[in-house]
Amino acid sequence: ILANRLVMNESLARIILEEPASSSSSSSSTQMNDPLYIVIPMTVLYSLIFLTGVVGNVSTCIVIARNRHMHTATNYYLFSLAISDLLLLISGLPQEMYQLWSRSYDFGEAFCVLTGLLAETCANATVLTITAFTVERYVAICHPFFSHTVSKLSRAIKFVIIIWLLALILAVPQVIQFGVVHHVLVEKNVSLSTYATCTVIPSKVWMEHSFEISSCVFFIVPMSLITGLYILIALKLRRSRIIKRPPTVEIVRNQNHVIRMLVAVVVAFFICWAPFHAQRLLAIYGLNTDSKKHSSLLVNTYTILTHISGVLYYVSTTVNPVLYNIMSLKFRDAFKCTLSQMCGARGRSGMPRWTYSMLSRGGNQTTLGSGPQRVPSEVRRLRLVNKPATISNSSLQDVDEAEYTGPELAKYMGQLNTR
Repeated sequence: ILANRLVMNESLARIILEEPASSSSSSSSTQMNDPLYIVIPMTVLYSLIFLTGVVGNVSTCIVIARNRHMHTATNYYLFSLAISDLLLLISGLPQEMYQLWSRSYDFGEAFCVLTGLLAETCANATVLTITAFTVERYVAICHPFFSHTVSKLSRAIKFVIIIWLLALILAVPQVIQFGVVHHVLVEKNVSLSTYATCTVIPSKVWMEHSFEISSCVFFIVPMSLITGLYILIALKLRRSRIIKRPPTVEIVRNQNHVIRMLVAVVVAFFICWAPFHAQRLLAIYGLNTDSKKHSSLLVNTYTILTHISGVLYYVSTTVNPVLYNIMSLKFRDAFKCTLSQMCGARGRSGMPRWTYSMLSRGGNQTTLGSGPQRVPSEVRRLRLVNKPATISNSSLQDVDEAEYTGPELAKYMGQLNTR
């Protein structure tokens, strides 16, 4: 991880410099390179992450940009999320792979600071966007009438701009501590080699507090908020009983699918971001360690955590398009439509609108509940036909709470996103 490795290299360098180098150590270990059985698999894995992440996020941006019916408040958040993930991949992963093979930093002070600023800003923007998107989802499902005033395009654009400005401002305290530090490995008073790292300058005595605050603001608080809001959403789906009747097996199955999707988002956020912040804090406190007897354990912990957090940090950029976009039926249909247009195929310029009748009938088979169908009024039908589509999994901006029961709401979501 770019910003992550900026912290950890100095910690590892100090520990190794404090310990006498073994006379049997090879030149590769002297240069602090990882063994090939780690470097080669990590290179392959990073390459796959880079390819899938770029394809997924670029596809998201193209689909939203080329389809006017996708220009919704929800999709603006998803577009911003795709941009931040894409910039994070491009700015960090190629450099990360290079440093697997050549641990010494060769790109200069200015590039170190600029890439560090970009990585920190994009990481902050990703977390803030996911949090804002979760709030929008909660409002749309649990307070649908209020969402009509909150979920507006102009307001979403303002929120996205505020998110990026806030992400940039909050990245500055970390970035001003970055710089290129030169080290000399010495054994028995003999200089063995020199190398440079793009890392945190240890003379900044206040740096541990800035990283502690960053971990709190960009992990603990968002994680708590996302978990709490998705619990409320799940409870809302289960408790909604406007028309009381026994739910069918299919309705329960679709409702459980939606809840599993909510759980998957929370679990993915924790798994991808917890190691990142744990490694940063370990690096800060590792810099202050004075106990040599714990140095080997700290180095081993650092090495393992660095590789794990590096993979999971970038995996988040590939997981986000899957969780928020690709699993949506509307996104897949829009993607097919966009692909056919780009390939020169004839067809309609937009996706078909999702009407009540399209969702409730498959041929002659009823799909929304087992009882008699409630045909909406003509005004309601026209509003559904003309309402822009959204690729959100569960924001449900085209659903009126008065039209569906809780099980029907879950079934509706399942039909949009699980076909």
